[in-house]
Parts: sequence; structure tokens; C-alpha cells
Amino acid sequence: MKAAWDWHLPVATREDQEAVANFAAELGFDTLIAPNPSEEMVDRGRTLGLKVIAIVYGRPSDNFAEKHPECLQKILSGEEGIRNAVAEGTPQNFQLLSHRWFSIVQAGETFCFNHEASREALKEEVRKAVESSDGVSFDGFGFRNHYGCFCESCKKKRKEIAKDNPDLPEPKVLARQSEDSLVEISRVLNDAAKSVNPNAIVTNHLWPPFYPNEYYGWRLKMDYCTQTISWFYRPNWSLERVGFEASEMKRLEDRSNNTFVPFIGLYDQPYLVRTPERVEQEFEIAARYGDGHVVLCNLATPRKYPQIAEVVKQALFNG
Repeated sequence: MKAAWDWHLPVATREDQEAVANFAAELGFDTLIAPNPSEEMVDRGRTLGLKVIAIVYGRPSDNFAEKHPECLQKILSGEEGIRNAVAEGTPQNFQLLSHRWFSIVQAGETFCFNHEASREALKEEVRKAVESSDGVSFDGFGFRNHYGCFCESCKKKRKEIAKDNPDLPEPKVLARQSEDSLVEISRVLNDAAKSVNPNAIVTNHLWPPFYPNEYYGWRLKMDYCTQTISWFYRPNWSLERVGFEASEMKRLEDRSNNTFVPFIGLYDQPYLVRTPERVEQEFEIAARYGDGHVVLCNLATPRKYPQIAEVVKQALFNG
């Protein structure tokens, strides 16, 4: 899978939607991952030999959140306070100014994946995505605080784990229950997608990071697990780190669960965009460990910078 993951190029009109598909194919991608792809975009993709995949997010609708507050992730009150203080007391570009790769606490409600109502809502979204496109890609399937949920259901499960494993320290009990919940929801939703179309592509972007074990992606049940080897924000990861991330994820890969795919995040803002030479080196590392698979997010960057577009073309057509 050579996929473009995009939500930045305009899609207001049919012409816009077809243009996104055209550009992805022109660069050499065989897959386009997008939120709510239209029928026109999917049809254009199929004409071009480009699979178009719909994104499903780990966040509930406002209606679901209002009806099922018990099915939402619950973080510690102090963590909510941190999030509110950051939102209210910092400028809009705080992440750039502070040079943070990730928010301390993710904003917005997120499903607790242990609840049956959450699973049913997500399964319905997955079925709709697969019925209207060539597959489904999961984004935002993690924890707002990057490590765990404190709803009553999750706390009950941790008590059961602790009872069965009396020598297991509390941090490990929490980490095990949290990680297992992410693995289990991947299995549930993979089954839902394949029940609609056995040939549907099931993939993701492994985000937000799970701090107890950032390399758990090999356990997820899906066709392709895309994992970050180079991140959007400064300070840029060193090439040594890019190589380490790719090699470690490849080392852990378990094809009975999924195929590892390197994910390169690249924004087009002047302060964040990287040089064509640097992007070329990242694609070379992706090729070394990705067995021909790669994801680039997003298409606005090669659209804005022709030299980067040429680097992407060369990497994809030669890879």
C-alpha cells in the first residue's frame, strides 16, 4: 500500500474531489485515505486504479456523547484541569511555540472502547465506510491522556486483572488493561469491516501515542498498521531516530496480525515543511523497512512545493 492520507486539499465541489484523486494518482500513490470521501471521489479513484478509503475516528458524535456519557473516556480531574488551563491560558499556536510533538492531554470526547454501546456505534460507522468506499482507516484510537481510562468499566477490569495477578504492580495492571482494550477494538472493527466486504482494506494511523508501550502496533488486527517514523512538528526527528523507529516497528511486525507501514507526517506551513533532500532521505528509510509500503500525510505539501512533489514521485515510482 502506497497511500496518501489527506484532509487539507479542498473537496467542496465534484471537481475538487476528482482533483484530489487525480493528484494522488499522478504522484504514484495507489491508495487515498480521506474523511467522508464522496461517491464521485471513489468513482474517480476506481477509474484511476486508486483505492479510496474512508477515515473513522475514535470520537463520538455529539448525540452519542449526550446519550451515553458513561461510554466516554474518563480521565483524572487534574488532567482535565491541565487541558482546560492550556486551552484557556495559551495562544492558539502554543504547540509550535512550545515545540511540543504532542498535546499534554487531547481535547474532545473520545469513546471508551470497552463499552458495548461504543463498539456498536463504531461498528455502524465502519460498515457505512466500507459500503461507500474501498475500506476503512482508523484515526484517534487511543487515550486522551496517552495511557488509560478511569471510567467504572475500565476500573472494574483492572480490579479483575489485579486479583488474578497479585504480584503485578499497579502501573503494569493499568498498562495491560489499556493496551488490551486497544487491541480488542481493532479485532472487533476489523471483523465488522470484513463482514461487509472481505476484500475491504482495513488500516489506521497509530495515534495518539500510547506512552506505556509506543510499539504495540504489531498486535492490532487489520491489514496494514501505519506507524509514525517522522512527525509533523519541530524539532524534526533526527534521521537516526527515523531509522530506529522504522527498524524497531519492522522488527516487531507480526504478519498474522498486520503488515507494518511507515507513516511520514509533513505539513506545508513554512516553519514546519522540511527540505526536499530531507524528505527524500525519509522515503529512503521507509523503503528500507517498509517492503514497498508507505503513507504520506498530507497532499497539500507536495501540491504547494513542486520539488517535494518530484521527490515523492521518484520514491513511489522507483519503490
